[in-house]
Amino acid sequence: MRENPMIRLERFKPELLNGTVPSKIDEFLRAVSRGFHESVLDAQDLVLLARLGINDNSTFTAIYDDSAVVPSLHARAPVATYAGFGGTLNIGAGTLVPVHQITSVTVSPTHRRRGLLRLMITQDLAIARRSGFAFAALTASEATIYGRFGFGRATQRVRFSLKTEPAPAMRVETEGRIVAIEPSELKSLAPGIHAAAHQRTTGSIAVSEFEVGQAAGHWEDFDSLKPPSNLRAALHLDPEGTPDGFMSYTFSGWKASPPTMEIGQLCAASGAARRELIAYLGTHDLIEKVTGRGPLDDAFPSALQDARAYTIEAMGDHLWLRILDVPSALAARGYRCDGRIRLCVRDELGLAEGTWDLVVAHGVGTTSPAPSDAVPDASIHVRDLASLYLGGFSAAHLAEAGVLRIHAPDALARIEAMFATTVIPYCQAEF
Repeated sequence: MRENPMIRLERFKPELLNGTVPSKIDEFLRAVSRGFHESVLDAQDLVLLARLGINDNSTFTAIYDDSAVVPSLHARAPVATYAGFGGTLNIGAGTLVPVHQITSVTVSPTHRRRGLLRLMITQDLAIARRSGFAFAALTASEATIYGRFGFGRATQRVRFSLKTEPAPAMRVETEGRIVAIEPSELKSLAPGIHAAAHQRTTGSIAVSEFEVGQAAGHWEDFDSLKPPSNLRAALHLDPEGTPDGFMSYTFSGWKASPPTMEIGQLCAASGAARRELIAYLGTHDLIEKVTGRGPLDDAFPSALQDARAYTIEAMGDHLWLRILDVPSALAARGYRCDGRIRLCVRDELGLAEGTWDLVVAHGVGTTSPAPSDAVPDASIHVRDLASLYLGGFSAAHLAEAGVLRIHAPDALARIEAMFATTVIPYCQAEF
């Protein structure tokens, strides 16, 4: 980006002053809403979003064009927005690590292709690394934007449909029981269930206050921050009567064909909770279809007498991961077998650039910079290292795609064996 003295970047914290939203926060939140083509925010919406940002300990980044004059919106409003906050990421075997989460990224159509996103994201990632984060993460509305900044596809998910006419028959016995509840009960119940699911799910990001409020029916989504009129909920209890799963859902309406139950959130701390919650919707009278989101390797169809009743309607990426500190990241995860590999990591932003010696002993990895004249066993871009890291994409897959370059004869076999995982990562969180 060419230096432009009229382009000004500011980083600031959300706040409320005597219960009202200051003008800078007001304009920032409205700019984010415009960027995602959402409904116009009213005063109550603005207070809610500011409070959520405060509770998440978010940092807002805004870019202003000081050359803009009235009647342009940008005489006062930012031309680009960006927000970050801390959370945790499950990197496998229940290991939760700090992650820098990125959201609210917008650039006004009037200011595209001026390097504004690069300005915001490069500064923010450098600050996150200096603050001790080994990882950054986001969910991308557009798939072509973030790879150039070192983010790689880390988890995928599917949208499925289940034919429920006739009601689906299960191959396995019921282990728990379902109780219908008011969605408002999830305000207190959802956080504990989310925490248990987060602990057992590789690729999971810790739940936000927004998602808890959404499940509880406090608001519909960012486009409608008012309570939905038709939300329902169900709770799964394990054999001891302990809540271990919940689901919020809506009926599509009688004008939809076929009549459908649509799952909003489904969070389960056990396989039984997930399959029994979905099956519960299939027992509703007059309903012919259930839709929802799930993991790439969803076990639910294997529990059906007729697995063809379950259909994947769409599949796509969800969580994008960025490794900021290679030694810390590689030391944090566990490994299936011992071994050593010398890996050249390319990173145009310089945060993870280098050739690294990874030595794994007793499943624990230690990483150190390789000698300056060392020849690597393999080369990989930092975005593809992120795809390999959680196990969502194997070394063989990345090598076949040509993005993992092998220089030593047995390097692919060593990487494949060391980084192999027993599960496909899945992230439910939206942010």
